[in-house]
Amino acid sequence: MILVLLEAESMHGYQIITTIGEQTEGNWTPSPGTIYPTLSMLEDEGLISISHEMGRKMARLTDEGAQEVAKNKDAWGSILEAYRNPESREVRVFNIRSEFHKVREAAKAAPDDKAEQIIEILRRAADDIKRL
Repeated sequence: MILVLLEAESMHGYQIITTIGEQTEGNWTPSPGTIYPTLSMLEDEGLISISHEMGRKMARLTDEGAQEVAKNKDAWGSILEAYRNPESREVRVFNIRSEFHKVREAAKAAPDDKAEQIIEILRRAADDIKRL
């Protein structure tokens, strides 16, 4: 999806994040921890080049990247369309994973003496989900 965005214009990381959020109508906004390693990987693969402009790292599509977009644009467009639909499986899975992440972070931050209560809450939640 990043390559398709870069086909239209060069972008910096934050711009890519916000553009994906806008194009998916807020259903998916990737984190910097996803975008920046992906940009590094795409650069290593020769699909984009990175240059420094006005204090920002700007990503540009290379000729190889443009060829990759041409080969995969329809498939990537389908993925983008799926994320635009809030009822899509992709959005539901993303939302479930997001909630799991919140639970994990809250459990890690909780005091040790709350472990048993947390376990009981999670057991009840799992039982409730099984009954759905």
